[in-house]
Amino acid sequence: MQSTGSIRNKVVSSDLQAERNNCNFDQLELTHLLWGGQKEYERVRGIITDIERYDVLKGSEKWYDMSREEQHENALLRLSTMYDKYFDKYFKEYKPSMTSWWSVGFQGLMPFMVTFSMFYSAVKGLGSDEQGEKWLPLIRTMKMTGCYAQTELGHGSFVQGLETTATFDKEKQEFVINSPTITSFKFWPGDMAIYSDHAIVFAKLIINGKARGVHGFMVPTRDRQTWAPLPGIEMGEIGPKFGFNSKDNGYLALRQVRIPKGNMLSRIVEVDEKGKMHIKGDPRALYGIMLETRVWICRFASQQLSQGLTIATRYAVVRRQFSTIYGSKEERKLLDYQTHMFKFGPLLAYIMVMNITSKYLIQEYETLEVELMHKKFDLLDIMHHLSAGYKAAFSKIAYEGIDTCRQACGGAGFSAHSGLPSFQADYAPNTTYEGDNTVMLQQTAKLLLKTHKQSLKGEKSQGWLAYLNDVDGLLKLKGQITTVEQALDLDKLDQALAVRSAYKFKRTIALLKEFEGKSENERVHTLAAVDIVSMAHSHILYVAFQIYRVGINQPGNIKCPNLKAHLEDLGRLYALTELQNDSASLYEAGYFESISGSFILNAQKHLLTKLRPQMIPLIEAWNFPDHLLPSAIGNSYGDIYETQLEWARNSKLNKSPLPKGFKEYMLPIFTAKL
Repeated sequence: MQSTGSIRNKVVSSDLQAERNNCNFDQLELTHLLWGGQKEYERVRGIITDIERYDVLKGSEKWYDMSREEQHENALLRLSTMYDKYFDKYFKEYKPSMTSWWSVGFQGLMPFMVTFSMFYSAVKGLGSDEQGEKWLPLIRTMKMTGCYAQTELGHGSFVQGLETTATFDKEKQEFVINSPTITSFKFWPGDMAIYSDHAIVFAKLIINGKARGVHGFMVPTRDRQTWAPLPGIEMGEIGPKFGFNSKDNGYLALRQVRIPKGNMLSRIVEVDEKGKMHIKGDPRALYGIMLETRVWICRFASQQLSQGLTIATRYAVVRRQFSTIYGSKEERKLLDYQTHMFKFGPLLAYIMVMNITSKYLIQEYETLEVELMHKKFDLLDIMHHLSAGYKAAFSKIAYEGIDTCRQACGGAGFSAHSGLPSFQADYAPNTTYEGDNTVMLQQTAKLLLKTHKQSLKGEKSQGWLAYLNDVDGLLKLKGQITTVEQALDLDKLDQALAVRSAYKFKRTIALLKEFEGKSENERVHTLAAVDIVSMAHSHILYVAFQIYRVGINQPGNIKCPNLKAHLEDLGRLYALTELQNDSASLYEAGYFESISGSFILNAQKHLLTKLRPQMIPLIEAWNFPDHLLPSAIGNSYGDIYETQLEWARNSKLNKSPLPKGFKEYMLPIFTAKL
């Protein structure tokens, strides 16, 4: 007999409770760490408490059975309720935050989310002070809503290839915005189809027939009273997608649409009455907006994967399969199988490393944001380097990790009622928007290649790239992992990851030199592209390990000794998983001997056995409420059967004896005389 809980009777599964009772560390300290400190966690709990006051705001299994139209209507109802009940708290004095209320308590995608994120940030970062004073108060109170219209049908990551034009009309002191081709249609931006009445349109500035680069323009798109598109505007929704179906991704065509000269975002560049362009700031500040969004993606990667792992781990400690316990007829918990821990343990390790690393990125971005306002650009290169790389690496890890969780739950995970398919589908766009992941790693590689060129001039690398000053020294290290103890040594693991990255770095440089007679573009994008991406990927994951170690070792940062020990073990597991997944370079470099792989594997087994009793206490430290994780198999009660059956009975297809069309189309066939 399996011990399962009951939501209806408010009974927690004894198996799940036993796992919670294993906790041997200060769980609240970890909770504060994961959310960014006690103050931030208290703010998050305040948001959750506000949501829990009104049933309409809570996530529900009904969401999984809704059509796209019903999901949009439901999302609008919840947003309007928040606006009505909590205007002063969440809208009147709105400030963008990495844990905004809609990111911790909103099922599906929030309408107008882009208004409160990219649109707001673009006005703040790219608009002049006067434009900010004019527009930001309107945005905060939803008197002006908007989207970030950059991507076109024909161009995405290649911003300079955008075809939309903004031609300056000197006589009328206006810009004429135009979509000259099919491929110039704006395509994909969120909130563009329905939920915006303005768009920040990125277009190629044309003055006196000459192209002057891509810039942002504030373009009204809808009549505020009727919500109908304005003259010259064609816009609509792009249709069903793999996921993200409660978000109104749209298309937009502009046909000779005129806007005032003052609608060009002018913190950096301004066009005067005579059509002369004035550079007021460094054009590199434009990248600050893109960096912010990438940092947000990194921030949410650990949270989203944690939601999936919470569901899957709870299921795995209540669900039992096969009588494999020696001397007992009792079936074994899924999580007690070594193969299951090999799926979930590394995901927990990646969550912790991504979480600590993203906090570092947030701190650095906030510093960069202040510096950009003062026209200082010292941090821009390294932030572009890191945010591009972590956007690529973390979104891939999180997406594939959620899929691992779904598959590990068998048929129960395939059911929408598990919550996992919805999490996976709605997380999927993170691997694509704000920069294709391959392109992002190529962007990360640029600083590595620049570092090599600087080293030829005798310049030393600084910060997280400093290990590249001693590439040759690292590659002289041979046969270093020859015992399990060495495979568990944090310094040795650091060294192994450094050697892996250094080897790929040197090999890529050698390959580029081999093709020296070719053009730079051909070498980088064709002949050595795969090597460059692999180099960047290994580098960025090694730097994450360094950041993680610094983060957990800061004096006073981790007070509980057992928690510190668990975090160190998760750091070890992260490194070992990386070495297990991608070790060819270490064998080629001679750092690994033929037997090293077995020591890596045995070290993983040791750590996973050690961490097994703490899996539930560690992942539940996020303290997600059930309404944020509507799941028939991953709720906080360990109710994996009663609720599954109840939600199944409530399926729309069970509302009538036969589905629509059965009598009309099938019964005549069944009852016809032969």
